[in-house]
Order: sequence, then C-alpha cells, then structure tokens
Amino acid sequence: MNEYEPLEVIGKGSFGTVRKVKNKIDGTILVRKEIEYNSMNSHERNQLISELRILRELNHPNIVKYYKHDHLPDLKSIHIYMEYCQGGDLSHIINNFKKNNEKVPEEFIWSVMIQILLALYRCHYGIDCKKVNLFKNEQQHANSPIINQDSVIIHRDIKPDNIFISKTNTIKLGDFGLAKMLTSTNEFAKTYVGTPYYMSPEVLMDQPYDPVCDIWSLGCVLYELCCLQPPFQAKTHLQLQAKIKRGQVPEIDQEYSQQLRNIIKDCITVNPNDRPTCFDLINTLSIRFLRKEMELKELNVHLNEFKIQLLNKNDELKKKENYLSAQERKLKEMEIKIEEEFELRKRQLELEAKELRLTYQREFKLVVEQEVEKIKNTNTTYKLKGPKELEKFDGILKTL
Repeated sequence: MNEYEPLEVIGKGSFGTVRKVKNKIDGTILVRKEIEYNSMNSHERNQLISELRILRELNHPNIVKYYKHDHLPDLKSIHIYMEYCQGGDLSHIINNFKKNNEKVPEEFIWSVMIQILLALYRCHYGIDCKKVNLFKNEQQHANSPIINQDSVIIHRDIKPDNIFISKTNTIKLGDFGLAKMLTSTNEFAKTYVGTPYYMSPEVLMDQPYDPVCDIWSLGCVLYELCCLQPPFQAKTHLQLQAKIKRGQVPEIDQEYSQQLRNIIKDCITVNPNDRPTCFDLINTLSIRFLRKEMELKELNVHLNEFKIQLLNKNDELKKKENYLSAQERKLKEMEIKIEEEFELRKRQLELEAKELRLTYQREFKLVVEQEVEKIKNTNTTYKLKGPKELEKFDGILKTL
C-alpha cells in the first residue's frame, strides 16, 4: 500500500510531474518528482541515474533533502521523494518585490549568497565548510581544499527557480537534475543543458568548464535580487550569447553596499581563471564576519530552544514534585487516620475486656453467694478447723 497521499501538482516538466504528497501515518508533507523514463533516450536515463546517485551523496542543511526513491516498473517511472520548502523559491520572491515596486533587503541577499556558497562548498569540495574562526587566517594555500575529481559535483543550473526557502527561512539549493558528478577520467565537463540567462561564457562557447561556472550563475542570481531582472537579457539567443561573452552588465543601484556590488562583479567575470572560487568567496572578510554573525544567531536559537526544553523539564519536575508531595500528604493523613482508628479500637477492646472481667466476677460472686445460701438453707454447719482456714476463707470472700 502506498504510504503517501497525493496532493496538488506544483510543477510539470517534459518527463513528469512534481507534486506535494502527505505521509498517511505522521502527516509529513514532502515533494514527489514523478519521472516517466519510457520516452527517455539512453543519455537521459543515465542522467536520471546520475541525479539519484548525486542526491544520495548530498546531505547538507542548505541543500534540499533527499529522502528516498521508488521504482515503478509497471508505470515505467521513478518517484523521488524530497524535502518540501514551504517558503517557495526565489523567483516568486523576486516577482513579489517587482510587483510591489520594492527593493530586496540587502541583508536577505547576503543571506542567500552565504547559504548557497555553503551548499556549493559541499558540492565542489565534497566536505562541509568549517565554522568561522575570526582569529585565524584560513585563506592560505595550505588550508585550501583540493577538488577531488572523484566526488566534485557541479550543479550546472543555478537560477532563482532552483533556490528554495524552508519554513524556518533557511535557504536551500535544489533540483540537481542537471548536476554533473565528475570522475578522474573526465577532468572537465564538456556538455551543458541549462538556463541561458545564467549560463557562464565558457559553457556557452562549449569549452571545458569547472566548478567556477556555478559561481558565475550565483553572481547572476545575486544581481537579479538587486536589480529584479537578470544581468543579461536579449530577444534572441545570439544576442544573449554576445552579451554574455562580453560580460558587461548595468551597474547595480548604489543603495546596496560596495562590498556586495564588488562580490557580484567578481562572480560575473568572463575569464574563469580570474573568477573567484567558492573557497575564495567564503573566506572574504565581509562574508567571514557575516557568517560568524549567522553562526552566533543560530547558536542563540539553539540556546533558546535548549532553555525552553529546560523550562519544560523543570515544569515537569515541579509537577512530579507536587504530585509526590500530595501523595506524601495523603499517606500521612492515612497514617494518622489508621493510628486514630487503632487507638480507638484498642480502647474499645480494653473496655470490652474490662466489661468481660466484671461480668465474670459478678457471675462468680453470684455463684458463691448461691452456694453459701444453699449451705445455710440445708442447715449444714461449716466447721472451721483452726485460724489458718478462717483467714483463707476471708481472703476468698475479699476477692469477690
């Protein structure tokens, strides 16, 4: 039985559908990519297999989480279950700001930049970026990670539609359908199918490319966040190609800081050898300071969550303590009650015993008196033999 209930469709492509699904047991909402491979050619099927392999490799807070996939041979399709990001994607945010004729706040743009760089760091270097140490110069050749050709992943399709916002406002990179996992036998990727507006010049000219092509695409996305339109626009593909080759873009509004504008300009650099790597960008001074601030905010959130947990635990302990105190009071009350009942029963028993003794004494005295009377009535003379017997007889009478 299928454990997921299908909900509304949120996207469609040439090979399938993207829809929300709900777990029937715990109510968790996920996204399911329903991909039909029957009409795919061998290259496209290999690309699908590559995507699944890449998704299993990637586990990072700034990458949309992969859960599992199901193969449905009867339907010639594969269902890929992914994290659902309630905040939507960047394209919707950009359209909303454009519709309202408002500027995207610079703080948000920096946040997008840093979190996507952290995701790309994991893709390009195969490891997570270390926490910031402001007292150590990490941008040294000895500390620069070496790109492992067996594990490097180039996303190849970074655009606003593929950058998502979770319900906690975390920025996440998604849709690795065009991602390329390089191998040692294929040092540089040489094929590309992506969105032309964000395509780097070396890819556009069908030249070998490396991970910095993702940096160009990220720069284009950041430019669009600032200007609410892509940096390169044209009516035809040839015109767009010519603009991208030149790499000339209109200036960003000076309302945004010089540091932000400089980083975006560095990303959109035509020569890939002059373009900064993910490592270069993430270790610039401005980004290091902002990363540290973000880490401190995250730490503060965790501390607040921990405090709330402690308070909840304290409340639970107080409730248990109050319950135990109440039980203890009840036990003491029961103990006092039992002692009172015991004393009362004891007194009752003593009274009953005393009454019983008096009854026996009265009965015994009555019997003696009857016997004495009986002797008198029969005119029997009781002779006392000596003073000792007289004293004994008096003693018996006294006890009665």
